[in-house]
Amino acid sequence: MIGDLEGVLNTELGLEYCGGMEDLYEDMLRDYIDGDHTAELEKYFADENWADYRVVIHGVKSTSLMIGGENLSEKAKELEFAAADGKADFIKENHATVLEQYKQLMDKIKAAIS
Repeated sequence: MIGDLEGVLNTELGLEYCGGMEDLYEDMLRDYIDGDHTAELEKYFADENWADYRVVIHGVKSTSLMIGGENLSEKAKELEFAAADGKADFIKENHATVLEQYKQLMDKIKAAIS
C-alpha cells in the first residue's frame, strides 16, 4: 500500500511522523481522506471569510505535511499566510489550483488504500 504512494507523497517523512509504524501511517492516511475540508474551504472562499479560511487551510497544511505531502503543505502555507495578511487577490488567484491539488492527493490516497 505505502509503495503505491511513492512519488505522490514523501512516505519516508510520513512514516517518520508515525515513528516508523506502517499501521499508524495507514490510519493517518485514512483519517486524512475522512477529514476532507474541501466543502469548508469552498464555502469560506465564496463568502470571502478569510479568518475561517485561514484556520481550515492551516489544518490542510499541517495534516498534509504529516502524511508526507510536502508540496501541498507548502502551497497551503502560502494561502494561510495570505489569509493572515489580508491578501485576498493572492488567495483568489491560487485557491482553485491548490484545492485541485488537494482533491487529487485525496483521490490517489483513496486508490492506494482501498
